[in-house]
Amino acid sequence: MPLPGGNGEPSPPPPPFPSLIKLGCAVTARHVDRLLTVLLRRRRHRLLAALASQALANGIAPTPRTHLLAASALLDSARPRDAAQRLALASSTSTRHLWDALLRRACARGGDPRHALELLSAAIEDHGMVLSPSTYCGMVVLLCAHGEVDCALRVFDIMTNRGCQVDDRICSSIVSGFSRTGKAGAGLHFYDKVKRQFSGFDPGLVTLTSVVHALGLEGRTGEMAELMREMECKGMNADAVFYGSMVHGYMSRGFLMEGLREHRSMLGKGITADVINYTTVIDGLCREGSVEKVTGFLDEMVRVDAKPNLITYTSLVGGFCKRDRWEDAFSIVRKLEQTGMVVDEYVYSILIDSLCKMDDLDRAFSLLTEMENKGIKASIITYNAIINGLCKAGHCEKAVEISEGVAADNFTYSTLLHGYINRGDITGVMAMKDRLEGSGISMDVVTCNVLIKALFMINKVNDAWSLFHKMPEIGLRPNTITYHTIIDKLCKAEQVDKALELFDEYKKDAGFSSAVVHECLIRALCNGGKVNMADQIFYDLVQKKIRPNFFNCRKLIHAHFKGHGEHSVLDFICKVGELDIDLFSSVCNYASAFLSKRNCCQAAMDAYKLLRIQAIAVSSKTCCKLLKSLHRNGNEEVIQPLLCDFIKIHGLLDLTMINMLSCYLSEKDISKTIWFSNYMDKGSVPVSVLRGAVFALKKQGEVLDACNFLKVAEQSGFSVDLTMYSIVVDGLCKGGYLEKALDLCEGMKKEGFQPNIVIHNSVLSGLCHQGCLTEAFRLFDYLENSKMLPTIITYTILIGALCREGLLDDADQLFQKMSTKGIKPTTRVYNLLISGHCNFGLTGKALELMSHMEELFILPDCFTLGAIINGLCLKGLYAKGRMEESRGILREMFQCKEVTELINSVGDKIQAESLVDLLSSACDQGRIDEIVTILNEVGLMLLSSSNSISYNALAHIKKVQKTEDAYGSMSNSGQASPVAYDISSNSLCRSSDGKVQSMIDGDDSLSKSSGDTDIDYRNLLGKSFNDDFESYYAGIASLCSKGELLKANKAVEAMIQNCG
Repeated sequence: MPLPGGNGEPSPPPPPFPSLIKLGCAVTARHVDRLLTVLLRRRRHRLLAALASQALANGIAPTPRTHLLAASALLDSARPRDAAQRLALASSTSTRHLWDALLRRACARGGDPRHALELLSAAIEDHGMVLSPSTYCGMVVLLCAHGEVDCALRVFDIMTNRGCQVDDRICSSIVSGFSRTGKAGAGLHFYDKVKRQFSGFDPGLVTLTSVVHALGLEGRTGEMAELMREMECKGMNADAVFYGSMVHGYMSRGFLMEGLREHRSMLGKGITADVINYTTVIDGLCREGSVEKVTGFLDEMVRVDAKPNLITYTSLVGGFCKRDRWEDAFSIVRKLEQTGMVVDEYVYSILIDSLCKMDDLDRAFSLLTEMENKGIKASIITYNAIINGLCKAGHCEKAVEISEGVAADNFTYSTLLHGYINRGDITGVMAMKDRLEGSGISMDVVTCNVLIKALFMINKVNDAWSLFHKMPEIGLRPNTITYHTIIDKLCKAEQVDKALELFDEYKKDAGFSSAVVHECLIRALCNGGKVNMADQIFYDLVQKKIRPNFFNCRKLIHAHFKGHGEHSVLDFICKVGELDIDLFSSVCNYASAFLSKRNCCQAAMDAYKLLRIQAIAVSSKTCCKLLKSLHRNGNEEVIQPLLCDFIKIHGLLDLTMINMLSCYLSEKDISKTIWFSNYMDKGSVPVSVLRGAVFALKKQGEVLDACNFLKVAEQSGFSVDLTMYSIVVDGLCKGGYLEKALDLCEGMKKEGFQPNIVIHNSVLSGLCHQGCLTEAFRLFDYLENSKMLPTIITYTILIGALCREGLLDDADQLFQKMSTKGIKPTTRVYNLLISGHCNFGLTGKALELMSHMEELFILPDCFTLGAIINGLCLKGLYAKGRMEESRGILREMFQCKEVTELINSVGDKIQAESLVDLLSSACDQGRIDEIVTILNEVGLMLLSSSNSISYNALAHIKKVQKTEDAYGSMSNSGQASPVAYDISSNSLCRSSDGKVQSMIDGDDSLSKSSGDTDIDYRNLLGKSFNDDFESYYAGIASLCSKGELLKANKAVEAMIQNCG
């Protein structure tokens, strides 16, 4: 008779011992233990307890194992106190061994850790057991392995309180347990605490490996390197696991070079890398998209017999998907299948998720079908990828349909809610909210955040607040996204005070390390003009060593400038310099460039000096902006030393420096500019240099030379662009050379350049200033019929021309036409219309236009107010003999505190007596025309000071007068010769007779003198500011465009000094 199980069959269970008794067999304790073991495995706890009691009643003495089995049954029945009491019945010789086994069972997977703690407490407190350190160690290891780190810490506290020593295994288990549960920072805190409290604790390689892994998860790579140096100093040798943790820490933070360096260092020390080490390196490279570098490591793995596994190839598939190399990813999957390696669901989920992110849903669904055909069951992870792709593509209904057939989790509901929120579907949001609440799923913090956002969207603000306050009750802790969602909604609803209260609650939690909430409040406070409060929040962010978004730094600089001017900006960047010198570098560079763009030259220079004092590099962009600002404001004496300083910082190899130096030289000598650029660019002059030369000639009033320069540059093979044509055409039109401008436009068409709207606007301006309104409107009709849409500048030019000619009805119609086309009018357009109506006595229409400005929130400027005062007092009431009404308007204005402060500020700057008192006295005498003239000129000076330019206008005009005398003496001795091309040398030269060497035959007219403006200039000096501002402005602009800067300054001087 064969033995049971001899043919591989399982042994039959032992017969119940009542049957043995009936058969007359002697029942021993061994029989009882075997039967109880079977019952315990089958979880027949009640039957086990009954049989154990029956065996005792039948006189069968229980063994220690019998007590352990009975206690285990009680423990599995959630009766840890009864289990401890039953185990205490065992003999004392093997009690410690039994307690160790029962406590390990309590800590096993699937057990309740609370029962383990209760059992431990009963053993120590109720039964006075003295457990061995290995028992405590086993409990800690098992609890940490199952993610019950908090219970493990309580066991650790009990162990240390009873005098047990902390060893390497316990410390490493707890640190690793924290890392596995996403609390690597808490694990490092525990490690530091152990080192402080237990002086005898000497961490070994196992503990240090878990610590370096936690440091890598926290991104504290500097401390990882320091720990490695400490180990080398102690003579400790790291193994492959330790190096693998270091490489993972570097790679997970994107430090590829550092990770590769540690990997090579490990190999250099003779440590053999296994498949895990190579997979860690490959995964890090693939995460950063460096898939091309992986091939060498795969070859190396084959060479050292570390065969790549499925995880290695899965990382490679993810890397190819990250680089959108779908065919390569699918090729790897097909090769794996050919080699017999079974592809799991995770590989398919990566492919499906990547396809869904690229909106290739058809291919994603085909992969899902392929999985089903191969018998690979798709989990909720794969379905969530499909649902996410559908929601992003706007197919929320299809996503909901799929979600109803699977066991939806928090990610599923969050994705669906987010999809409806992005689509603005309130009905869908409410339906999904009801489904989530009825699902019985315990929400995580992400789902809770999305639900709060959804509640705000459907205007259930009270429910959102209720859910926020209920989060601690359901075991959730609000995170940064939670606070940001609520604070952002409060700020958008202009409830900033309530947002600040919530922000104070947010700041109390030291665990937050993101800048998103601070930045949300900073933007709201800056928009509301509360710059000081925004500063405090910004400083709090910097003091916490959290790097703010540079956009918010820019926002604060803009708010400071808008609220308190350039000095407030300087105070702000100085405060930043005290808190964070690295942030100060970028903020100060931007502030200097910003102030330069706003023509605040002195403040921009102060910011530049702050950078130089701190020995911080000044960016080339900042240098360029600062030089342009100084040049615009006539600070020529500062430009040259500053330019030399910039060249010392950046050198002459920087393209920006070359362009800046070329632009500076073009103001002095264009021939040197061309030679310098030709030399620096090895025979190729950049178009920016040629553009600067043309602009310099135009600015100097030599528009004809600029035109000749452009033509010769084009014939010589230099690169010419549309901007150069725009500059020359604009200069010709403003200089009165309209025919030359039109010829140039025809010539540029032959060269393949089509005039843009900027060039057409210049031609329109030239036609209007020469009174050719018919031709101007023909060109305007052509623009409307073509694809080149007129801009606000186009309409401004035509409206101004119509107003100057007195065609106010046509101007109003064009204004209405502009508005219907969706072009928003500017203050300049309103100024032209108001001035035009006031000049013809239509003050009612002018006031109506000003009211319309206020409705559109368009702020009037000094020209607007000057035109209104001019119209009401001079050409309105005063011209009709209504003296008292004119005086009443002026008296009411002089009683306004803000107006008097503005007027007196101008008087202080020009060192005059109180202008308000003077104007009030003139008003009593009835000298209305003189008062209006002075007010107009005060408005002009206030407007010129808006860019932070000094009020010292009279001193500047005297300086210009001296310069004119010097130029006059120079002209008596001999004029400087204009410039011309020498094509053979690709440079510029001057002719001996002082004229431009024309490269175009029959173009002698290009050297025509512009001295025919003397008559207009004399008429301009006799014109008062209140006569016709538009013609006065046009005359000044014409003088400036022709280079007659001295005459233009004389005109301004005459206007200021001879006023009234």
